[in-house]
Amino acid sequence: MKILKYEKIKARFLPWSEVYLSVAQTLIAFIRTPALDVIHIGSTSAKIGGKGIIDLSVLYEDGDLDLAVGHLKALGFQDQISAKPFPPERPRKDGTIFYEGEKYFVHVHVIKKECEEHQKQMLYKEYMLANPHARKAYEQTKQSILANGITEQEAYGALKSPFVKSILNQTTLREG
Repeated sequence: MKILKYEKIKARFLPWSEVYLSVAQTLIAFIRTPALDVIHIGSTSAKIGGKGIIDLSVLYEDGDLDLAVGHLKALGFQDQISAKPFPPERPRKDGTIFYEGEKYFVHVHVIKKECEEHQKQMLYKEYMLANPHARKAYEQTKQSILANGITEQEAYGALKSPFVKSILNQTTLREG
């Protein structure tokens, strides 16, 4: 697999597709090492339509952040292109791949295994997979943002963030 230069695209809405799971599994097998685990997160993991970007989290053990970042860079992933990138202690690396002739954009979040964010990612995914009404509501939220002409990725992300936070609040309250 070859990781190509990332292209920042405008936000768009693509219906969810089963191929996202295959793309993610192929990427996970490519990235995973004995020291680093990889999980599929975000909308494509939870059967939710959206930009179609494959979000993964690379999970590293305490003290192995540099190992994780170095591994991703060696594979060809690049620094995040953003006016407000994730901080160096919790980076995101990006890339583009071709899978079965189609182009896919990839965001790889680098987080400490078992940290609060890792737990929230898993709770969110489980909740969304178990709640088709929540998935539909999230898709409608995204489509509404786009219908208002918001296509810049960071502005789009900021506008959909309250929905995600409300789900996280529901799931963490149940767990607590």
